[in-house]
Amino acid sequence: MMECKDVQEQLMAYMMNEVAESEKVAIEKHIQTCGSCKAELESIQSFLEVMNTVEEEQPSHNFKQRFETALQEEIHKENTKIVPLSSSKEWKSYMRVAASVIILISGYFLGKISKTQELNVNQEQQQLFALLENQSASKRILAISKTTTYSVEDSRIIDALINKMFVDKNTNVRLAAIEALAKFSSLEKVRNALLKALETDKEPSVQIELIQVLADIQEKRALIPMKKLLDHEETPDYVKQELAYTMPTLI
Repeated sequence: MMECKDVQEQLMAYMMNEVAESEKVAIEKHIQTCGSCKAELESIQSFLEVMNTVEEEQPSHNFKQRFETALQEEIHKENTKIVPLSSSKEWKSYMRVAASVIILISGYFLGKISKTQELNVNQEQQQLFALLENQSASKRILAISKTTTYSVEDSRIIDALINKMFVDKNTNVRLAAIEALAKFSSLEKVRNALLKALETDKEPSVQIELIQVLADIQEKRALIPMKKLLDHEETPDYVKQELAYTMPTLI
């Protein structure tokens, strides 16, 4: 027999059809006799109905393609069974789940969702941070892709992405972090971090990504480190070509 606490912890997963059949039956049996849990379920249903009326923020084609390419490379290296978000249907479903979590978090502060559900969200964030430190590069990239659903107010997410950009030994993970940070380029500390990374990262592919992002956000301070790279004799020719093409757009 399931207790109220156990049922309420599973209600969100139940609504997303992510519980085992035996748990589903037990939850439904409990709800039939428990007014409190039934009211909680109706509250969640109301929020999900609101969610379905909100226009979803879709990642750009370039953004999605970069993550998929990096994932494919790392999955191939590690010979894992991780399945990339390949079809548009899977990607839309993934973004819908992430959006629902964000809306539920907002619902908390309006008093619409219980403290039990808030605990579940906090646990999900903890799992995200743990995944960012996973030994598997492909899992770290997946974690980075999830961070793009958070707001600029979440400083822990921003700091985690900056950390990955600077210290991760895997090139694809650093590239994914840069791509994700571009969404938060309105923040001064993000712009400063991108500038610093251009000065310190020696990987040509990362340098090119940084050059393109800094040009896209029109960060004119980037002209100084870009000129240093252009003048450095060890800078590869193809990086210099990218600099020669990009720098005039910042003048």
